[in-house]
Amino acid sequence: MLEVKDVCVRYGDRSVIDHVSLAVRPGEFTVVLGRNGAGKSTLLKALAGDFSMPSIRKLSGYSGTTLLNDEPITSIPADRLARTRAVLSQSFQNTFPIRVEELVSIGRYPHLSRASRRSGPDIVIDEVLGLAGVAHLKTRDVTTLSGGELARAQFARTLAQLWLPPDADSFDKARRFLLLDEPTAALDLVHQHKLFSTVKALTRTWGIGALAIAHDCNLAARYADRMIFLSDGRLIAEGAPHQVVNEAVIEQCFGLPVRVVRDDVDGTPYLIPASH
Repeated sequence: MLEVKDVCVRYGDRSVIDHVSLAVRPGEFTVVLGRNGAGKSTLLKALAGDFSMPSIRKLSGYSGTTLLNDEPITSIPADRLARTRAVLSQSFQNTFPIRVEELVSIGRYPHLSRASRRSGPDIVIDEVLGLAGVAHLKTRDVTTLSGGELARAQFARTLAQLWLPPDADSFDKARRFLLLDEPTAALDLVHQHKLFSTVKALTRTWGIGALAIAHDCNLAARYADRMIFLSDGRLIAEGAPHQVVNEAVIEQCFGLPVRVVRDDVDGTPYLIPASH
């Protein structure tokens, strides 16, 4: 399990995260939602262990604990952390002319000296390129990609970082975590659903825990096992979509009056802005 306990983050005199505790569990897809500036990306950084790095600690106050598989994340060696926790950031630099397959292979760097190489790097790269829907871009120069194509290639890189061979120990498989910061921001409608569907499927087939930051409540409700709503750095609701997607929570979180309707087939809740 990947968890933060009683985390507080301050930038200057502003409290960005205010006593938040949550856990990302193996086999589960969690989505965090909230207004711009609610603290979502800061919370993801706390989960990732970024605030343990002095070069990133540009803040006036930080307290709380991050545990990865019951270990303080600050005590985990960088190579083991990279094999266990992968992060997809909001923005990417694509000015260096390398092929997509080379970009994705960077995700295998933490595994280079390990026995997991035995399956062969090409097998790994081809599999994750397929999962991310960019197999046809394998030999393309990344500087020629669109924003959405690059985002999907970077998604493949994070999957390569967590990939384990099918015969790997089930205990190791269940100790991996994927953190995604607004992964659908550059994607069209089809690829938004494809990415969230893939992440949810991998929590089942790979046994990983996954957490994504998102803005689309309807997309999150369709695929998330658990939704978390933040407002002004505080957790205001947490639970399965059918438990927390309601008019009161959405208006408190976003300040937007809505109606909630439910899918006739599976009961998934969806939002419609209320008529004025």
